Amino acid sequence: MIEYNLNFMHPQYGTTLNVDIDGAFTIEEMINNLLLSGFINENKNGYDFELMGQGLERQMTFDEIQELYDGAVIRIIAHEEVAVAETLVTEKLLTLRIKHPSESLILDVQLNETAPLSNIIQQASEKNFVQGVEGILHLQKGDKLLDLNENSANNGLTEGDFLQLTNAAAAKEDPIETAVNSLNKKLDALETQLQTELISIKEALPAANMIPIDPTRAVNPTMEQYESIDTIVNRLREASKEGVLKPIRPLAMPILLLEGVLLVVAVFVVLLLTGVITF
Repeated sequence: MIEYNLNFMHPQYGTTLNVDIDGAFTIEEMINNLLLSGFINENKNGYDFELMGQGLERQMTFDEIQELYDGAVIRIIAHEEVAVAETLVTEKLLTLRIKHPSESLILDVQLNETAPLSNIIQQASEKNFVQGVEGILHLQKGDKLLDLNENSANNGLTEGDFLQLTNAAAAKEDPIETAVNSLNKKLDALETQLQTELISIKEALPAANMIPIDPTRAVNPTMEQYESIDTIVNRLREASKEGVLKPIRPLAMPILLLEGVLLVVAVFVVLLLTGVITF
C-alpha cells in the first residue's frame, strides 16, 4: 500500500489542507471526504481535481495519477468556475496590483471582468506568493473589505487598482490608534531635533568669561548714583523731621557675661521657689 502526502487547495480562498492519503483512494472518494470534513461546502454542480493544469477523472485512483509525488498541490475546481474560465478569451482582463499580507511584496495579476475576486487569491497561491501564510485570506481596497464572491465591477475595481491581501484572523488595525501612534512618533522626533539644535546653539555660544562686561552698567545698571540703605533711611527721616538713627553698638564682652550669670541665677531662684529644686 502506497501513501501520499498531498495538499488540496480550496477553490475559493486558496488555502491548502495537508492530508496523508492511501493511493487506492479514488478522486470521487477524496472529494466526499473533503465535503465531510467541512473543508469545502456542498456544491450542486460538484467538484473536480486538477494537478498541474491537468484534470483528473473522478473514478481514477491516486496510484493511477502519473507524476504524483509527496507534497504535490491538487487544486479543487468548482464546476461553475470552469464555465467562467471558458469565457476568458472573449472578455476584458483587468490588471491589478496585490500587496502581500505581511511583507513588502507586490504581485501583478490579471482578472477577468466577470470572474469572482477569489480568483486573485487562487493566482497568488499558484504562484507561491502567499506561501507559508496561514488562515483564510481576504482582499481590501483601502479600508473597504471586498466581496470575494463578486466580480471586479460589483466591487468597484478599475484597471491598475492597488489591493491589500489580509488575514481574516488578524486583528483589524484601529485607524485612530494608528494616527495617535504616528503623531507621538512625530512629536518624539521633533523633541529630539529641538534638543539637538539647543545643544548646537549652546556649543556655538562663547564661554562666560569671554563675554565683555561694561563695568559701569554692571555696577550701576540704572546709571544713577549709588546710595546705601543707611543713607536712604537717614534721608527719609530727615525729610520727615525725625532724628538721625544712632548707630547700633554691640555690648562689650564683660557686660554680656554678667547678664548671662544674672539670668542663670534668676532661673535658679524661680525653680527653688516653685519647689522644682529642693534641698
